[in-house]
Amino acid sequence: VGTNDPVIKSIATVEGADVGKFEQLTLDKTPVSTSVTDEPGTPGNEGDLVKVTITADQTSVAENVKPTFTVHVNQPLAHDLVVTLSNNAQVTIKAGETSAPYTHDAQGDDVYNDAGQISLGITSAVDVDGRTFENLQLGGNASVQVTDTTDEVVAKLTATPSVTEGGEITYTITLTNKDGLPINNHSALTFTL
Repeated sequence: VGTNDPVIKSIATVEGADVGKFEQLTLDKTPVSTSVTDEPGTPGNEGDLVKVTITADQTSVAENVKPTFTVHVNQPLAHDLVVTLSNNAQVTIKAGETSAPYTHDAQGDDVYNDAGQISLGITSAVDVDGRTFENLQLGGNASVQVTDTTDEVVAKLTATPSVTEGGEITYTITLTNKDGLPINNHSALTFTL
């Protein structure tokens, strides 16, 4: 994959029936080196395939749960592989391994109907040492469905505690969650008394 290391060899030993026929056999142990040129990658021979994919570890999660994904490479590599996801997070697949986990932030638990989907893709994958791959392929997106959790909203009515005859009574409706905290960021609501 990418640039290949040179092949370096030297004479280590000699054996055979005729070894003793020489008066003095000296082994020149000077190493020789041969560079290995990678094939350029042409149609029909695109070079060694490095395929990076992402999968979701579950099909759905509740909105307050962090979904997990796994980033895969189709073969163990000699160096770490740094994968950038579509949300700009980076995952490193260590040298010699074929996968690495990633945990996405939870969508967030709230009182609104907001089920949805979290989808992640791969934007790039690079060798940590900057070596170039002959045939790098990035897989498609992985998705997790986010299911809505049911959170109670309490509408509480309060009124002016006392007025003089003919006075005006002010009624107020306050929306709170189960813990009594106010609910904001909603459109106008009309309550009938």
